[in-house]
Amino acid sequence: MTCVLTSYGPFAREHNSSGEAARRARECLEKEGIAVVCREIDTAWGSFATDLDALVRCYTPKVIVSLGESAKITVSAVELVGYNKREGIDADGARSTGAVDENGPSERRAPAENKAAAQATKQSGHQLNLSYDAGRYLCNAALYTNLGFLENGRVDHAAFVHVPAREKGAAQTQSDGETVAAFVKNLVGNAVD
Repeated sequence: MTCVLTSYGPFAREHNSSGEAARRARECLEKEGIAVVCREIDTAWGSFATDLDALVRCYTPKVIVSLGESAKITVSAVELVGYNKREGIDADGARSTGAVDENGPSERRAPAENKAAAQATKQSGHQLNLSYDAGRYLCNAALYTNLGFLENGRVDHAAFVHVPAREKGAAQTQSDGETVAAFVKNLVGNAVD
């Protein structure tokens, strides 16, 4: 089984915690025998969708989980609704408004398995919340895009997890990565330690 884990590069500050969390999640998942392709993609409207598509095309993963950081949370959150709307200025200074996918539905909802996997992860002792609003920035766009891959049968599982914005090297970021790994294991049906 192959899992693609993506994170975003810096945008509002010089560090993005999602990359550190993704690397820690990869370490944990690989110990469980899950092959992981871990990539940081640019925080850019012009390339995020092609970056995600290229990873799915190249690696044909069973699961794709994207990570992003949020300064508004203190505990990681599994996002359950992706909206076909984009707003904001990316790391390159490009402003975007309008639809994530001109031909897509107004929203895409994560399947019930995502909520169940998040709840199982929380029950196993990890701090993980559910969220129904990923904003309208690139994190929402990644969730919406990943759920489109699922709808089109290109992956078996798709998700997006926000991790808290932390200082570079913060010990909590390692825990955030372990939580993401536990969520992925639950999502694909493996037992969480």
